[in-house]
Amino acid sequence: MDVKVSIGEEVVMNTPIKVEVRKDKGGTSLNNASATERSAEQRYPAKVYEAARKLADVIKGANVKDIISTIETLACQADSIAVFNFRRLSRGSLLHIAAATGESNIVRLLLERVDAHLIAARDDWGNTPLHLATKFKAIGAINMLIFRAKDLPDVEDRLLLRKKNNYGNTALHEAVLARDVDLVSHLLGEDSEPVYWKNKDQKSPLYLAIDIGNSKILEVLLSKSLDPSKIQGLPPVLGAVARKQYDLLGQILRKDTKLFAMRDSGGGNVFHLAAFWNVPEVFKFLQPETEYLAQEQDNNGDLPIHIASKRGHVELINKLHLVSKWVNGKGQTVLHVAAKYGREEVVRYILKHRDLREMINERDDDGNTASHLAVKNLHLTALMHLVLDEEMDPYLLNHEGLAAVDIAGLSSQTGLRRGLARFLLLSVSYDRSDRIISKPEARDKWHPHGLLPTKEADDVINTMLVVATLVASVSFTAGFAVPGGLNGSDLASKDDQGMATLLDNRKFQAFVICNTVAMLCSMASVIGFLFTYLTEIHISIFGCHLAGLLLAISLPPTSAAFLIGVILTIEKLPWLAIVMVILGSIFVLVITAALVSPFVAIILSWLPRFRKKHLRPIRPLISSLFRVYMILFRIERTFISDDSKVHRTASKTSTSPPDGDAED
Repeated sequence: MDVKVSIGEEVVMNTPIKVEVRKDKGGTSLNNASATERSAEQRYPAKVYEAARKLADVIKGANVKDIISTIETLACQADSIAVFNFRRLSRGSLLHIAAATGESNIVRLLLERVDAHLIAARDDWGNTPLHLATKFKAIGAINMLIFRAKDLPDVEDRLLLRKKNNYGNTALHEAVLARDVDLVSHLLGEDSEPVYWKNKDQKSPLYLAIDIGNSKILEVLLSKSLDPSKIQGLPPVLGAVARKQYDLLGQILRKDTKLFAMRDSGGGNVFHLAAFWNVPEVFKFLQPETEYLAQEQDNNGDLPIHIASKRGHVELINKLHLVSKWVNGKGQTVLHVAAKYGREEVVRYILKHRDLREMINERDDDGNTASHLAVKNLHLTALMHLVLDEEMDPYLLNHEGLAAVDIAGLSSQTGLRRGLARFLLLSVSYDRSDRIISKPEARDKWHPHGLLPTKEADDVINTMLVVATLVASVSFTAGFAVPGGLNGSDLASKDDQGMATLLDNRKFQAFVICNTVAMLCSMASVIGFLFTYLTEIHISIFGCHLAGLLLAISLPPTSAAFLIGVILTIEKLPWLAIVMVILGSIFVLVITAALVSPFVAIILSWLPRFRKKHLRPIRPLISSLFRVYMILFRIERTFISDDSKVHRTASKTSTSPPDGDAED
């Protein structure tokens, strides 16, 4: 088939040209300098491009006869050298396009006519012809390219198997991604060094074999005697855990225990990662030859058992505590870590375990017990289990001379959580004289009745004063705007004018009593809080406590008065009235218990004759009261969370910027 290749608008005449050629082992190739190509492109840039593009279209068709005919026609034309060596096509040079066909015969035809330097040339994606031939599994073309590259003048070009594309992949990376076992074996035999190299995704060929889950390719790659210290990027053994390829994990362990022991950049080994993700299947490889890995620390000083504790994985702690050390690089036990991160289930498990529970009073390098760390981070559920354990010693001091209850008092955080933590610890820490002995300077700041610091005390008193004032205002208003209203002058007799219409109703009478108690107690509380600013210190302390007690007494009657008032207005609908009675009674009891419990703790803290053995019988009561507190706290947190969602939703208007930095 005769094909004429036109350059631009013209058909190039079959003008013979003299071209120096040299013979080598692989056949003939043009030995023209690249300057010839450049000069031709400069003289006929559009013409050369057009001819090269048409030849590329013929090559893509992969019809060898058509390509031979076209090449023979072009070889007799002027500037044919520039056409064969043109590199500015959309997919690189003609040799790149030939390699992408996967046809060895076409690659051979081009190799006989292009400059040698094009063998190692790169396209726009950094691929050499070898990369493309590997992607299409053209073993014949691969062998020709590797063979020709050995004669290239540039040393780097000779090592064609080590060249990387823009993604950091060598030909061996591409062979693994092509899932061709024979091709991987062939390239590995030609040059085994790239097996260690990482690509731009930090993945070596070993990691890619695990990525695609191909055990045969992994077996081929592991057949060489590898040095794990030379493997770059992500450790393959951790990739097996991440991809849940546990059979490949076992394959690595059987082949090379050093490869199984590889660590990530954070110093974590395979058991650290499995403990983090809670993968029990990995721990079947916890065998005598790998048990030492359970005792290795990562860069933070944590062992796998500490990672499991941090994440709350009780089952893994049960597996690891027999073969692992209990203390990390900071001197912290798994109980310390669980308390620090608020893992209630782990704390509960350790305290019930016959051997592990002895950690309860152990101290870390800073002298902190688990209770200290739970208080510092205000993890209340974990703290509750620690405090209510009879073996817990609340008087142990850390290196700053502070007991756990002192940390609760000095915490920079305010609010319900801090108050709950302090309440829990005060219930078992009736006397802390050790602090005064170890820190004599604290005598000037210590008050026998536990007065808060001035600024903090002012904030607390002001808040409670506002609450007392609000209760007094609400109950005062309710005293005149009673349910059912008052008798008017038109219908009522002279004696009944101005009287409540429901005066004879027992529920109404209960409403009046509750509302009156709330009004009087809240008013007395307001006066008590005002007196804290006007009298000397001891009277102020007594007045503050008394006012707080009166305020606490006023709140349940206020709730009860509201509940009775609602029932009076809906009692004609029995089922609704019953529902309100049940719900209202529960919440009134909860509020009452929550308000009374702090004063129980204060009374206990004032009675030095109570020793720890006397406090033990009331631990269940303390636990119950604390659980009531936690219910209230969770309800409060739920409302706050809901409100915040509403605010976030409302804030996203058409003028709001997109949440580009939002994390999942």
